[in-house]
Amino acid sequence: MAAKEREVYRIDIDGNWDLEDLYKFPRAYEQVYYAIFSLSTFHDDYTRERINRAYLTYPWQGGYSAVNFYNHLKYTLPKRERPTINSLQKASPGWIELLLGAASTAYAIKLIVNNVCGSIDRINATYNSIYRGMIDRKLARIEAEREEAAAHDHRRFLREANAEMADALLITKEQLDEINNKTRSELKTLKILLSIYRRVRVLAEYQIKGKARP
Repeated sequence: MAAKEREVYRIDIDGNWDLEDLYKFPRAYEQVYYAIFSLSTFHDDYTRERINRAYLTYPWQGGYSAVNFYNHLKYTLPKRERPTINSLQKASPGWIELLLGAASTAYAIKLIVNNVCGSIDRINATYNSIYRGMIDRKLARIEAEREEAAAHDHRRFLREANAEMADALLITKEQLDEINNKTRSELKTLKILLSIYRRVRVLAEYQIKGKARP
């Protein structure tokens, strides 16, 4: 069987970039790419099972869960289908040209970043309110064995918070339901959505500053 043809996607960049930018922006973009790609419906059974395992496995009690989650999603894809740089031109303006297994995921990211840029103050306020609510309810670093009981006690808060963050990330109700099916925990779902948002916010900040248009 012939290998799947990879697709080209170009991100325009501008302004002054330093070495930190060359790490920070691609890292955030790559992680958002794998998260959004994991929500698509065209995975084979083997890939779908590995994606499900990523959503279910990690306890989300600290930073290592996030790192492991995104790495797990990354390695569900064959190496050839992961985003790689085809060309990079640092000029004013310049570009980062990517080779992708699914350019549709890149276009979805573009829509999400545009949505966040258009309402970033409101969405940040929503994020901050939700995070404070988690701290007040002692949900931010809850032990895995208490997770189910805590989720039951705070079901309304978790359901509303998940709906708000999904809306900010242009995640449909059907996709949100699917995430809940994968995690088996509305609390874990919320921690994942907040994590994705933090990375989308990095991309939005680059766009707002005129440094990149994902």
